[in-house]
Amino acid sequence: MSIPEIPAEHDHPDVLLPLLTASAGHLLRTVEVLTTEQIRAASLLPDWTRAHVLVHLARGADSRLRLLTTARGGTDLPQYPDEATRAGEIRQGVLRDTESIRVDLRTSLGELLSAIAEHPAEAWDVPVRWLGGGLRPVRGVLWSLLRELEVHHVDLATSYVPADWPAAFVTRELRNTVSGLKGDPAMPPVRISADEEASHRDAGGGPGPLVSGPAADILAWLTGRSQGTALTVDPPGALPRVPAWRQ
Repeated sequence: MSIPEIPAEHDHPDVLLPLLTASAGHLLRTVEVLTTEQIRAASLLPDWTRAHVLVHLARGADSRLRLLTTARGGTDLPQYPDEATRAGEIRQGVLRDTESIRVDLRTSLGELLSAIAEHPAEAWDVPVRWLGGGLRPVRGVLWSLLRELEVHHVDLATSYVPADWPAAFVTRELRNTVSGLKGDPAMPPVRISADEEASHRDAGGGPGPLVSGPAADILAWLTGRSQGTALTVDPPGALPRVPAWRQ
């Protein structure tokens, strides 16, 4: 049976807000039980502790709130002024005590989810200034937030793993990821066959080995969240090396 899919044209709070609310709730419950020592410990991301991941998520929520504010006719605010500002906010944020980091994340996500629920229906297609992406409709806040919550929850290296990702998220994000890798010169040729789908997808240029397995495991491998040990390769051999996923 195919996994239910949420096409981009259905990026609407009526569809995605329940998923976002559940995803944020799962993340916050994970964070609430982490000790100070655990929050200061390494995450799955190179050179980042769990504190870095949590501050990144909080500041990312604030940045999306700025985009929604702009789309509603407020001050013209970019997502971030530049990459240096984004990185600096994270560096400063991790210097705070762990309870402040927890409260900050809870507050930022709560304010953003409220703003999404209250956003005027006619303002979802207003173009806003995304970091590194130019002008794009503000409705991109919805899916990009879900991606951040789900992927970075796994990055905390707790009990939440790719197999816990919502099926609808996996289906669409796998499609998006493979599509993006097609144009990446660093991506070797490979064919992707998810157990839940009837046909395969091509990533990279030209023919390549067939990588098969559960969709969540394939997505985890392609995004650097797994070594791909649950996947099979035909003809037999090592999994191709994939480009690093953005942070």
